[in-house]
Amino acid sequence: MAPNWTQSAQWIWAPGYHEEDNQPGRYFLFRKRFNWPGTDDIKEIPVHVSADSRYRLFVNGQRVSFGPCKSYMERWHFETVDILPYLVKGENVLSARVLRYSSITAGSSSILSTELPGFLLHCEIEGLSLSTDTTWKCLEEYTRQIIPHSEWNYILGPPFLSNNERTTESSQLTGWESSDFDDSAWKNAVLQFRPVKMLPIQSPWKLAPRPIPELPEVHGRFDGAVKCQGTVAKEHWTSFLKEDRVVEIPSGQTITVDIESESLTTAFVILQCSGGKGSTVTLLYSECYEKDLGVEVAPFPMPRSKSNRADSSKGRLYGMKDIYTVADGQSEHTFEPFWFRAFRYIQVQITAAEEPLFLKSLTFRETFYPLDVLTDVQANTELNEIWKISLRTLQNCRHETYEDCPFYEQNQFASDSRLQMLFTYQISSDDKLARKTLQEFHASQGPDGLIKAQFPAGFRSKQIPQFSLYWIAMVYDHMNYFADVSVARRYLATVDGILNHFDERITNLGLVGRFDEDTWPFIDWVPEWFVPGKIFESCMPRAYTNTGMATFNTLLYIVALMQAAEVCNFVGRRDTAAEYSARADDLRKAVNKHCFEKGIYTDGPSTQEYSQHSQIFAILSETVSGNSARDLMLRALEDKTLAQCSYSMQFYLFRAVEKVGLYNKLFPSLMAPWRQMIEDNLTTWAEHANNARSDCHGWSASPVHEIVTQVFGVSPAQPGFKRVRIAPRMELLDSARGKFVTPSGDVSVAWTKETLEVKASADLEAEVVIGESVSVQHFESGKQVVFARK
Repeated sequence: MAPNWTQSAQWIWAPGYHEEDNQPGRYFLFRKRFNWPGTDDIKEIPVHVSADSRYRLFVNGQRVSFGPCKSYMERWHFETVDILPYLVKGENVLSARVLRYSSITAGSSSILSTELPGFLLHCEIEGLSLSTDTTWKCLEEYTRQIIPHSEWNYILGPPFLSNNERTTESSQLTGWESSDFDDSAWKNAVLQFRPVKMLPIQSPWKLAPRPIPELPEVHGRFDGAVKCQGTVAKEHWTSFLKEDRVVEIPSGQTITVDIESESLTTAFVILQCSGGKGSTVTLLYSECYEKDLGVEVAPFPMPRSKSNRADSSKGRLYGMKDIYTVADGQSEHTFEPFWFRAFRYIQVQITAAEEPLFLKSLTFRETFYPLDVLTDVQANTELNEIWKISLRTLQNCRHETYEDCPFYEQNQFASDSRLQMLFTYQISSDDKLARKTLQEFHASQGPDGLIKAQFPAGFRSKQIPQFSLYWIAMVYDHMNYFADVSVARRYLATVDGILNHFDERITNLGLVGRFDEDTWPFIDWVPEWFVPGKIFESCMPRAYTNTGMATFNTLLYIVALMQAAEVCNFVGRRDTAAEYSARADDLRKAVNKHCFEKGIYTDGPSTQEYSQHSQIFAILSETVSGNSARDLMLRALEDKTLAQCSYSMQFYLFRAVEKVGLYNKLFPSLMAPWRQMIEDNLTTWAEHANNARSDCHGWSASPVHEIVTQVFGVSPAQPGFKRVRIAPRMELLDSARGKFVTPSGDVSVAWTKETLEVKASADLEAEVVIGESVSVQHFESGKQVVFARK
């Protein structure tokens, strides 16, 4: 329920604004000066602030808030911040930079805009007139522009982010965030929403408080220069980056330097310099070195090749660019893009014009969702490195939403988020971002029963029907880890709508049939499933195109029915659970009748196409079981003629191997993709091996799940860890130790060649598995129990 103040708060904007001129985004500045007497009677001054589309709020030039938190139209967030610590006695100023994305032209794919631009700040402290009204001053920041789509380098793929900038230094705006800045030439703001008498018109912004913490912005430095061209030595660049040693770029010279961060990072970049009138600085942000395509830009994507990501001798950097022009050459000036950047390397190219440019510092403020990581593991050297890189990958793909990749898209997809949320539960007790994600996808459900595959979304994007089934897995996972009945019940109607969408598409063969024509029935990034020039006919077996049926779709639907049945049983809806289970039984019979021949599952009825995917999900859906499932799993791994799973499906491959009892035998070989990525000098996990697009993708962090729930064997034996399962696979390591977070308390597990030691931070019941032996134990808080290995 929205707070009362939201009914009276006023949104403002700059006069004379025309939405049709916004291509795709523009920046606006707002200011409000006020006097603060410095009384001791007031202990805090909370202000509520929001904007459409995004804002950065300052108090006396200091950053105090960045938002609003990403969400959807019916839940527009505001932040609440105490500005008292930033005030001084006497004159003060509130100021904000607001980025408005167009509501009629594609902008950022994950930042929404309503039909009206706006900025809002509300303060309820008596005697302080701070709330937004027509006394606020405003100005469009023409010197800072979003680089248009017409200048985008399509080698990189589509322009999903639309936030790179071309900025020109302006002495007229120097110090605009300060109280002594002269804003007399600025215009007064206008009110944005005016109700019409007797008409029940509501504001386009339905305000709700931010549901997650503010993201930190942690000061950081680059680790050095990789290579450079020009008169400045590499050692001088490294001193500049690490110690702020000033670098002079002589007039008329052009220099280039590639600088690096130890690992791929998401951060706000800050360049401080002086002088240099007429100079141009271009910052190119890149994930890695890759094969030189022979061109710098192209109007279309080109096949890219990556191997050793750190080999600057054989590769070049491709990426997005910010361009900063030093127009006035002031004694002090700073360039900082509005939005954070993702990078491992930055190529800085500087052309000094009329006078020398002096670079004083180049630093960054790293930003990410502040998850309190409580799980800690110490295994062997290889697994420790894999663990570290997995956590780094997840951190970079976790901001105000879960993100598929921070570099190219920053989109929240249901399939990716399901895995990222699950991995989050295994390292932290904080599920606030996960609850936000569940709610957002739930709110996206359409009349056809499906949730949006990508949400929140800044523009309409292709629907992927099967991704709705992964959302059901989100509800199932949250039940297992937190056992919150209210969450499960809240989403059951959405679950039923999704399942009915698939049920309505059952063909006369009893299999899931064709989806709506304007959808993309994506399954996986598989080379054999790629159709040149037709991306939305790719990523699925040809059987779907030819027959309208893909075995995988039916099998995934069965898995979703199984998970939904467990959720229904959990909340006491046993009749619905029985219905879902009966549906699953009918589907299994149809798959075995029409899609199974010669001991293997085909990718569709009456086809000769085969993939690992169909075999894996036949096992997970219990369409095949027992020794037959075990044999099928071995065949799926040994037969290289089958279409192979990409990294996105490795998690499900592990689950199938676990289900048939081959985990210990196959674990070392199944870790090969992550060993290869380490050998290729990745610092985060790539999207997949066959497409060199993204070097940081959350769905590839599945080693977190394997290390926690399989190597150390800590998982919920009952929903919410009412009973903890402790089943370490000690055969995989001679010794290891770790501490694992659960809602019932932390669990420490350690073993040597002789013993297994378990300790709990609270009284809890555990199911302990050592080899073939299973026993239920009651652990007292703080007491260590030692078991002999058998």
